[in-house]
Amino acid sequence: MYPDKFKIIYLKPPNIFKDKVKKIFLKTLTKIFPKKNLIYRNHIRLLVEKINYNILFTLTVIYLRFRYPLFYRLPSRQILAFHEINKFLLLIKSKNINFFLLEGCLLGAVRQGCFAGRPKDLDLGIKDSELQSLLDATQLLIKAGAKCIKKEQANNIIEKIHITFSLFLIDIAIYRKKIINNQEVWYGELENKTDANYDGVAFPKNDLDHLITVKAYGKVFLSPSNPKPYLEKIYGKNWKIPDKKQFFYNTK
Repeated sequence: MYPDKFKIIYLKPPNIFKDKVKKIFLKTLTKIFPKKNLIYRNHIRLLVEKINYNILFTLTVIYLRFRYPLFYRLPSRQILAFHEINKFLLLIKSKNINFFLLEGCLLGAVRQGCFAGRPKDLDLGIKDSELQSLLDATQLLIKAGAKCIKKEQANNIIEKIHITFSLFLIDIAIYRKKIINNQEVWYGELENKTDANYDGVAFPKNDLDHLITVKAYGKVFLSPSNPKPYLEKIYGKNWKIPDKKQFFYNTK
């Protein structure tokens, strides 16, 4: 079963001034290039988005290097990931939600003491009993600058929550109890577009009932109590062997 719908919970309204300037520009572009305006429009839009993102990214990273002097030498995306996950968890701390690391965040924490690769998103998980508390935090997320909040669902059952900020995406998988082979397990992360044989992830009941702690960047995060079978399922038997370009926090 794969999630078949995305439903918007919140979408940041467009800037009125920018919207007017955009309309004027597009009308002008249509008059100058009546036959190719759609092609030019897409190229220009992508170029402007890239420039805006790169400027914001660069300024933010410079600021973070001074804010976290002990992490001054961390790669840019690593220091940004560290900042974003701390900001997010602190923001909704009052909701008492037990977020646990998943995918690249968990892989990196277990293997190298930081998030794996050049993280552009944060992968977290929660139990379905905590979903409503997360949804109740919508206004907090909006005030903190969320640009888009959407739910990914199948058969009206929410499987994931996607929260988009200016520089980062947070994906939160929802795990539910299910009976598989006469055993009660926690089941979630149903979608994998690159593997037709993928059938979701099943954690033994104890793995999510009794979360443990792992460290990333020297900070403690929650993890399933036995993450190795999960990491092998997601990344294969050689998950412990990183690419040579991987950053290792513990050795720096």
